[in-house]
Amino acid sequence: MVERELTLRSLSPLALHAERSRAQFTPGLDYIPGSALRGATAARYLQLHGADDDFQVLFVAGRAAFADLLPATEDRPGRLLPNTARWCKRYGWEHPQSLTDSLLRLALAGELESVEPLEDKPWEYCPEPECGNKRDRAAGYLTLDNRRISPTKRLLTGTSINRATGTAQSGMLFSQEAIEEGHYFRSVVRIAGDDETADNLSRRLESVLRAGERLRIGADRSRGLGLVEIVGWSDPWPELSLEARWLSFNQVVVSLWQHYDTEPACVYFSLTLESHLLLRDGAGWPVTRLTRHSDLADLLGLEGVALKRHVIQPAVVRGWNAQQGLPKEDEPALGRGSVFFFQVETADETAVRQRLAEIEVEGLGRRRAEGFGRVCVCDPFHYTFVLQEMEEARR
Repeated sequence: MVERELTLRSLSPLALHAERSRAQFTPGLDYIPGSALRGATAARYLQLHGADDDFQVLFVAGRAAFADLLPATEDRPGRLLPNTARWCKRYGWEHPQSLTDSLLRLALAGELESVEPLEDKPWEYCPEPECGNKRDRAAGYLTLDNRRISPTKRLLTGTSINRATGTAQSGMLFSQEAIEEGHYFRSVVRIAGDDETADNLSRRLESVLRAGERLRIGADRSRGLGLVEIVGWSDPWPELSLEARWLSFNQVVVSLWQHYDTEPACVYFSLTLESHLLLRDGAGWPVTRLTRHSDLADLLGLEGVALKRHVIQPAVVRGWNAQQGLPKEDEPALGRGSVFFFQVETADETAVRQRLAEIEVEGLGRRRAEGFGRVCVCDPFHYTFVLQEMEEARR
């Protein structure tokens, strides 16, 4: 498998609808879905080379998987804040020291059957001097060094035209949200296969999306929206290995549990969704909530582990089939940013880590080639802030 990071820059507003255009106002996404990037890339490929053998492998067989293009800076990728992120309820990012994560405290509160870990005043309240506001759910994007990335939007308003008079039709005003031009977006494209085949396919793909060339993505492209420039390709930013994240995660678990005079029952790990997850149960129904704590472990093929805590957000995946000229069927999903906390009970720890490593590479669920089902195991965001807070408590 080969991984390459693609960087784009918006040259005109991007209209990426979060809902169907059924009403006078259509909200917009603040990122570019992987399915939109995949569709635009496939269209460009067909223009240049037609439906040759490489096209069949990359797009029909699904060897190339396009992750969501997240807001980024010119020189650094961005990351989505998980659903467990917290910051100052009143001032938000204006108080950067208030940013923290609640996953481990939520899990500990469940084990202790007490809210004490969540009502610890140094953690529950914003640490900025003279603030005194509680922390609340945080949302948005950060760079790897915790700098905020906030794509700005504008409201585009138009009217329907009366064909008889050529003037604005009464009562037919409509508006849509769009991302302003000038923003950077980054996506990691994975190409499956042996090293030689994946390298050849990667070079083929990069020849289609050359630096300096332009694409159109999203809605209303014929009206001048959705123009993006390809900044270039690069190797993905280095990340900690799964083994290092696993070890650090459980070391922080031990420290936090001992701080509240208890010991962890066994080994734990977290699973954080970096994109929407499309799962089906045994009856073929979409999975949007968990009725039993063993449901997700069974669906993931993880035996001997139990789901102890989850913070999920339902989502609906929509899209457009350019080939057929029709909207894709709306599909319920587990929303990106959802977090799951597992306990390893009877399983072999090495076997669990091996399976999790496969999941990180291959993804989960349906439509993975469109970027769905990307996950991170033991995301450092869940334990980095806890570690800092524990060190400050010891001083």
